[in-house]
Amino acid sequence: MSNRSYKGVTLTGEYLEITVNGNKIDEVKIISPVSGLPYLLPPLVDLQHNGALGLAYNNLNGDAPAQLRNVAEHLIRNGVGRVLATFPTAPHETLRNATTALAAALNADSQLDTLFFGIFHEGVYISPKPGWRGGHEPRHIEPPDWNKFQLLNRISENRIKLVNVAPEEPGALDFIDKAVNSGIKVAIGHCCPDTATINKAVERGASMVTHFANGAAPMIHRFKNPFWGFLDNPNLALGLVGDGFHLPPEVVRTALKIKGSERCFMVSDANMYSGCRPGLYHRLGGCDCVIEPNGFIHVSNQEILAGAWFQNNRSVEFLINEVGLDFSEAWKMCSMSPAKLMGLSLPEFRKGEEATFVLARFEQKNLEIEKTVFCGKEFTGHCQSDNARFNIKCMDIDNLKNKEVIVCNS
Repeated sequence: MSNRSYKGVTLTGEYLEITVNGNKIDEVKIISPVSGLPYLLPPLVDLQHNGALGLAYNNLNGDAPAQLRNVAEHLIRNGVGRVLATFPTAPHETLRNATTALAAALNADSQLDTLFFGIFHEGVYISPKPGWRGGHEPRHIEPPDWNKFQLLNRISENRIKLVNVAPEEPGALDFIDKAVNSGIKVAIGHCCPDTATINKAVERGASMVTHFANGAAPMIHRFKNPFWGFLDNPNLALGLVGDGFHLPPEVVRTALKIKGSERCFMVSDANMYSGCRPGLYHRLGGCDCVIEPNGFIHVSNQEILAGAWFQNNRSVEFLINEVGLDFSEAWKMCSMSPAKLMGLSLPEFRKGEEATFVLARFEQKNLEIEKTVFCGKEFTGHCQSDNARFNIKCMDIDNLKNKEVIVCNS
C-alpha cells in the first residue's frame, strides 16, 4: 500500500502533515500555518450506541459480520472511531445469542474489534416503573442477577466494559460491588432512587449516569427525584444525549457549570433505526417507535423518547450551536472525555500509532466530516446536518396512526 499524506490543524493549534503507511502513522511533520486546512482530530467516541440502519446489537445473529461492517462504515463516515455496542433490555436467551455472535464477529475481524471496543449492558437491570424504564420492554426487566451477568460476560470474552443498574432495585448495591471489583464500570440510569441510595451506589463504585435527565417519568416531584442527587454527587459523571431532542441546551449548560466538561460526556443513544427513513418501526424486544421527518424518535403514541436518529457528530453541532461551547471543547466532550472516563487510550499523532483520525470543518453552523481514516483506511465523510432540525416541533400523535409500519428482524 502506498503512503498517503494528510494535512490539518489540531485542537491545540498545531499544523501537521501526517503520513500513513498501512494501518500505522509513518511520519508526522510540523508545517507552516496554511489557511483553509481542515481540523485534524482524534476520533469521536460513543459509549451508548444501540445500533443503526435496522441492526440492533442485542439481536445479532449468524449474519453479524456483514451486519456489523455495514454499521461500522456508517459510524466511521460520521467520524466515530470507538463504540460501546449497547444492549438494551431483551430476553436473556436473546442477549446470550447476540453476545455469542458479537464475540465471534469481533474475533474474526481486527478492525471491527478496534471500533467496537466493548459492550455497554444498559438494559434489564433497570426500574420497571412506567416512564423510568423509558422505551424498554417491561416483560424482560429483572432485578440485577450477577450469575446471569457473569455468563454473558464470559460468552463475550470479558467485553462488557460498562453496566447500567437501577440502584434502588433489590440486590443492586451488592451487584455494583461485584461489577466494580471485576473491573467493570457501573452507571446508574433508568432509575428513581432517593439521594441516599444514589450516594450508597457511588460509595460502592458507580461512577456514571446513563443519559442524564432522560429515562424518567414525564411528571415528577420537584424535589423528590434523582436528578438533584446526580448533580450533587461530585463522583458521578453525566452522560448527555446531544441530538437536540433529548435535552434542552439550558440543562446541558447547568450540568457543565456544576460538573465541568471533564465530568460530562456526550453519547448518541442511537436507535437501531438511526439513519433510516421516517416511519413507524417495530423493535423486537422493545416498544414500537416512530421516526419523525426531523429525526425525532419516540415510542409510538407517546412522548417518551426511544433513542436517537443521529450519530455522535450531531452532539458536536449541538454543543456549539445551542449550548455555546467552542469547537475544541465540544469535540473533546465527544471524544477525549468519554475515552478518559473509560480508561481508553485514543491514537495520538505520533509515528507508529494507529492511523485513526478525522479531518473535519465547522462552517455556517454545520459540521462536515471530510474524511475519516480508520486503521489506515480512508472513508469519505458525511455531512448529515440540517439546521432546521434544531427547530423542534411538537409532534402530532393523531397523524401517526396512518403511518407505514416497518418491521425489521435485524
